[in-house]
Amino acid sequence: MSDNILEIRNLTVRFRKRAAVDAVTVAFRRGEAVVIAGPNGAGKSTFLRCLAGAIVPDRGRVLYRQGLSRKNIGFLSDRLSLYEGWTLEEAWMFHRREFGIAEPARPTFQGIDLAPRRRIKNLSVGERTLFHLSLLMAQKPAVLLIDEVLHALDPYLRERFLEAVIEAMDEFQTAVIMVNHVFQETAQLPERVMIMDRGRFGLDESREDLERKVKKAAVAGEWPAEIPVLFETLSDLRKERYVYPFREEWAGKSGLDFKDVALGEIVKAFIGGAYVQKRAR
Repeated sequence: MSDNILEIRNLTVRFRKRAAVDAVTVAFRRGEAVVIAGPNGAGKSTFLRCLAGAIVPDRGRVLYRQGLSRKNIGFLSDRLSLYEGWTLEEAWMFHRREFGIAEPARPTFQGIDLAPRRRIKNLSVGERTLFHLSLLMAQKPAVLLIDEVLHALDPYLRERFLEAVIEAMDEFQTAVIMVNHVFQETAQLPERVMIMDRGRFGLDESREDLERKVKKAAVAGEWPAEIPVLFETLSDLRKERYVYPFREEWAGKSGLDFKDVALGEIVKAFIGGAYVQKRAR
């Protein structure tokens, strides 16, 4: 029996003549953590909004596991769209009615002042993000979609945010799909890494496989022609080249000193490589 909670088939979204999402077919499993990265304008946010039901695709379908509905999907948009004149209590009561939440008490975050009478317009961006997340947590989401909000959080609030996400994964087996380029505190969270460019996923790997298959080496002389270069950084003295997919046999034959690469650096190399390809076209 399939453990897929979402299946996306031939999903296409067009803005005028441009395909923001281009015939994407992919599936997500219950309880997995996925990070989606890619250059600006790649289609990442549009893709998440389709999964959330906020955008109706021009073609294709988003299929939910039996028994799953949009009320089981939490979507934390980078726009943080909330009625700013409401108090937190008013926003909570509206959310309860809209999503049929039985519990009277809204989930809170220890050490964060999200008092019921505060108004949304008076919250900082970080506080607003955590308040929005608290509303979604009350849904006991089967799927949590997070669109590039971590960069707006200071280290303390980011830690509180990630604690809540991990708790949801443990308690509800929530599938977490996030668009993110901040990896200082989150590198160990995703089990799966997807890189999007021009509306399609050019990479879909487990984090472990990706970290094993990307290496870097610095060289001042000739580079072996048989070793593929994903991206290179230049300085006056040497070039540092990122290799994908790496093969162990190259280490001995080439004499190069290949080094492991952290996830954030891997993502930057893939995005940098995408920009290089665009300039070459």
